[in-house]
Amino acid sequence: MEALPAFHALEALGRAFSQKEAWVLLGVGALSGYALGRVARVLLPWAALLYLGAALLGRADLEALAHHLGAASKEAWAFLSGLPTGLSLGAVVGFLSGLSDRWG
Repeated sequence: MEALPAFHALEALGRAFSQKEAWVLLGVGALSGYALGRVARVLLPWAALLYLGAALLGRADLEALAHHLGAASKEAWAFLSGLPTGLSLGAVVGFLSGLSDRWG
């Protein structure tokens, strides 16, 4: 069982979360990710509608959009990879929670 890569990944995750500061980082990451997710939930539909209007008028380049989105996702992944484990995991989970949150 120790030969499985998942075993080593879970072992490293367990070591990271056995430290007290990891839980604080997880909470901070979750709260900031949640706030960012809520902002994205409000802004992204409007940005998509504006871009759709520009595309229908022939003033938008879909290849450039795909290139910019790909570059932004690589930069975001590189940023999250450099953060401590608890902070990056909290930010990702909080962001997804903020995106999927229902309107109150």
